[in-house]
Amino acid sequence: MVKHILNTSNEDFDFVLIGITSPENQYFLAGKIDDTLGISLFLSDYIPFSLKDGRLFKFSLFRFVDSELSLEYFFIPNTSNFEEPHVNSAVKDDLFAGFEVDESVKLIKELPKTDYFLILKGENLHTFQYKIIDAIKSIPEIVQIQSIEPNDLASKRNLIF
Repeated sequence: MVKHILNTSNEDFDFVLIGITSPENQYFLAGKIDDTLGISLFLSDYIPFSLKDGRLFKFSLFRFVDSELSLEYFFIPNTSNFEEPHVNSAVKDDLFAGFEVDESVKLIKELPKTDYFLILKGENLHTFQYKIIDAIKSIPEIVQIQSIEPNDLASKRNLIF
């Protein structure tokens, strides 16, 4: 059996990861962050996440580049948006047969109570991270905010996009 070793370097994780807990939906919260920080996050992509059984889930990725401060902002929910439709014809006596069931997965399963992540990248990253965190704390719809060390997460590879 061939053994594969995943090589990760600290340079891959040269970003600040902020966890946000809020009951609000992603679009509302992205707007509140925009207003608070004076930025304009836009939905730039859907990040695919495939499970071992072949199911594909997607996560909204909001992005903003502040060339003046040399910062790049990424806002992503921890819970997937939707699952690609699939037909499971092998299960006919399923309780939900004939019904479409919404399923979701967590991007970072170790943080089940964290609803969103704000990822900061750039040259002036460490200069502005505390100002940004303090500003976001002023948003009343945010229940909790925390700095997260990406290297401590088992699912850290899910944050490289």
